[in-house]
Amino acid sequence: MSKILVAGVPADGRTALSPALQERIAAADLLCGAARLLAEWPDCRGEKVVIGANIAQVIMRLAGRGDAQAVVLGTGDPGLFGIAGTLARHFPAAELEVVPAVSSVQLAFARIAVPWDDAIIVSAHGRPLAEALGWARRAAKLVVLTDDTNTPAAIAAALLQRGAADCRAVVAERLGFADERITDTRLAALIGRSFAAPNLLLLLRDADWRPEPACLSRPDDAYAHRRGLITKRDVRTLSLARLALSATDIAWDIGAGSGAMSIEMAEQAWRGHVYAVERDLECAGFVRENCARYSADNVTLVEGHAPEALAGLPAADAVFIGGTGGALAPILAHVTAAGRPACRLVLNLATIEHLAQAQATLRDLGWSCATVQVNLAHAEPIAGLTRLAPANPVFIVSATRRQRGAT
Repeated sequence: MSKILVAGVPADGRTALSPALQERIAAADLLCGAARLLAEWPDCRGEKVVIGANIAQVIMRLAGRGDAQAVVLGTGDPGLFGIAGTLARHFPAAELEVVPAVSSVQLAFARIAVPWDDAIIVSAHGRPLAEALGWARRAAKLVVLTDDTNTPAAIAAALLQRGAADCRAVVAERLGFADERITDTRLAALIGRSFAAPNLLLLLRDADWRPEPACLSRPDDAYAHRRGLITKRDVRTLSLARLALSATDIAWDIGAGSGAMSIEMAEQAWRGHVYAVERDLECAGFVRENCARYSADNVTLVEGHAPEALAGLPAADAVFIGGTGGALAPILAHVTAAGRPACRLVLNLATIEHLAQAQATLRDLGWSCATVQVNLAHAEPIAGLTRLAPANPVFIVSATRRQRGAT
């Protein structure tokens, strides 16, 4: 079976390619690509297939190519969020030959004479914005590929709403075309502006910029909540440490209350997703308000009683339980059945009876537990002096699946 040639075509067309590569493409028995790219090869007498929403059919046609010489055209570097990545999911590397052209990212940085070996590249083209927002907290030099929804203006608005500092922002429009334009400005200046497609956004942080902390625990009054129905800041920090969230984790927050824990979980699992489960209508409203306040796009509110509301959720890598509504045992049974094999579980409990029930139930379900009681006291002024006012103690139970054969 012949190899599939995956060729990148720059914006200025086939004339920028080597004569040998142009000839290979013209001689193809099967030529696939966007209509604009196929039009560059009127001298190709082979079968031509326009790639659009029919990618599954294109994959099937390529799989049945036999000894026919198949060529797939992409724009720029087809390995940069392009067709080469799609093909690599369906064909072994030995069946692909990728010949890239200069990418739009390379061109954008070249236009402003800035090196890009330390840049992070993400795509918001047809994808949720959460990953781009997450990288914006961590990367001093960021490239965002945009689309008609996640425009430079929309990205700027989301970043600034989330508290990002203003910085240098470059929008590169229609790179390589005759009407190419570079707009070198500031992030805040992008609000309300429109740009021609295709375009991409470069964010270049100022010299004094520093990434946000990996664990950002906000004061309780940073969140809207019904008095008392919030996991307190210090307990959140200790619970998050025990959850040990990875960037790509899927997590559940059962009994989300204000959503404070969900949001801070989502900031650690920033390339994953958090499902905030809450049965109280008023509290669910606070979850929505707080998620909007902090642009927590990778938090989904699930309204309803657990464990019924957990049905159909993606399998969890980590689960936090802050409230059970009296259904502790069935919730733990559902987590055991539906969580991933290496799922981590953290519970906050206020009473000795619930602690005893949780420990016994988890033991019977095959979990290993560790328990700590948290006693905190906060300094308060009194008659010109300072006293320590104790907070209600909290039990933090952390659990992992017991290894087979362990007792």
